[in-house]
This record gives sequence, C-alpha cells and structure tokens, in this order.
Amino acid sequence: MRIRIISAAVGVPLVLLAIWLELPGIAVLTVAAGIIGGFELDRMMRPDGSRAGAIRMVSLMMGPATLAAVAAWMVVDGRIEGDLLPITIAVIFALALLLRGTATLGRSSSNRKASDWVFWVFAAYVGLTLAHAPVLVNLNTGRELILLAILTTFAIDSTALFVGVSLGRHKLAPKISPKKSWEGAVGGVVGGVIAAIVIDAAFDIQFSLLAAGILGAVLGVVGVMGDLYESWIKRRAEVKDSGTLIPGHGGILDRLDSVIPNLTVVYWAAVWSGI
Repeated sequence: MRIRIISAAVGVPLVLLAIWLELPGIAVLTVAAGIIGGFELDRMMRPDGSRAGAIRMVSLMMGPATLAAVAAWMVVDGRIEGDLLPITIAVIFALALLLRGTATLGRSSSNRKASDWVFWVFAAYVGLTLAHAPVLVNLNTGRELILLAILTTFAIDSTALFVGVSLGRHKLAPKISPKKSWEGAVGGVVGGVIAAIVIDAAFDIQFSLLAAGILGAVLGVVGVMGDLYESWIKRRAEVKDSGTLIPGHGGILDRLDSVIPNLTVVYWAAVWSGI
C-alpha cells in the first residue's frame, strides 16, 4: 500500500501538470503512453523473453505513439477539424496495423503469441483511443473534459471496488477477472452517474442534467468493458500485469485500461453536444 501511495503521489501531479499545459502537455503524455504501452504489449506477446522482430517492435511501440503525435500536430496546424480527426487517421492506422498483424500469422513456430492477431487488434485499439486525448483537450472546455473523464473513471473504479468487496456475490467474468462481480459493476455505473453530474456542475461544462447522467452511465459500462478487455489480453498472454513501470500498480496499460476508452466517449459526447 505504501508503494502504491508513493507512485500515485508522483503520477498524479504529472498528469495534472500535463492537463494544465493543455495540448503540449497532453501530447507529450499521450505519445509517452503510446511508446510505453507498445513496449508492454510487445513483451506480453513474447513473455518467454524471445527476441522481438524489428518490424513488430517498431509497429507496436511506435504505432499508438505516432498516431497520437500526428493527431496533436494536425490540431496545432489546423489541417483538419477536430471532430473528424480521430476517424480519419485512426481508421487508416488501425487497418494498416491489422494488415501487418495478419501478415505475421503462422510465421512464429516457437512462440505463437508473437503472431496472435488479438494483440494487433489491441494495439490498434490503444492507438485509436489515445488519439482522442490531444483533440479532446483542444476543445473549448478541454481541460475540464479531460478531468471529467479521468475523475469519473476513478469514481467508477473506486465505487465498483467498494461495492464488489462489500456486496459482491455473482461473478461478472470469472475466467477473465475473478475478483469482479455484477454487484460491483452496477455500483460502478451508479457511481459514474453521480460523479459525472457532480463534476459537470462543479466545472460548469454545461452538459444538461440528463446528458451528464447518461454520460456517467455510459462511462461506467465502457470503463468496465475496457478493464475486462485488457484483463482478457493479459490472460491470453499468461501474465499478471502488463508491466512493472508503476510500482504497486503494474504497467501503463493496467492504469489506462478504463481511462482511454472513456476519453473517447467524453470526446464524442462533447462534440455531439456542441460543447
């Protein structure tokens, strides 16, 4: 617990500093997360320590990071409207990455994980969701929206953990994440609704009461799904944590599993609401 607290004491100020710096800070943070996440994913693909292929290493490590960097550059340069950016670039990137992953199928006889298509899909997913962070913070209320996504996700995770430990009886996905329960998931969704409404009012983001409540519920569901998705990838790789970057917390992907899909949800909710 002490190590977890120390890690949080270091990490939280860095995230807040990046948010305060807006686009430059979020761009740097996002690119760094892409590089580290890609490295962790590559290690999960070859847990036996086998040597990584150069093309695979570059595409997995730099794919999500490059997408985030291009997103930030295009926003700064004004080359495309923010609400079209994630679709335009992310779809192209995802297709290219999936094609590269498909091309490796069956080529690795010593380590099948190195060519397993699910890891390439996950890499595309990480890149696509990370790409939304720079364009999200560039919206009119970008700082507040980033905080809404992060704080609501934290409330969802905390509520789900508390309710799950206290009342959890029915397993949500025992083969993927044995500790998660349906009671905890429902508690997380309720916590998300309350948190989103409170945070929206506190930051004056100007979602309507109904819209904020619906957004909180969607964030609750998506956050749980993102957590389970990353857990499934780890089970597929037969590892406990995605990495060891953050003492007491695991890897960067372990910390972003619920946050990055929720950044995407908040971005599109803001765009569609005209905020």
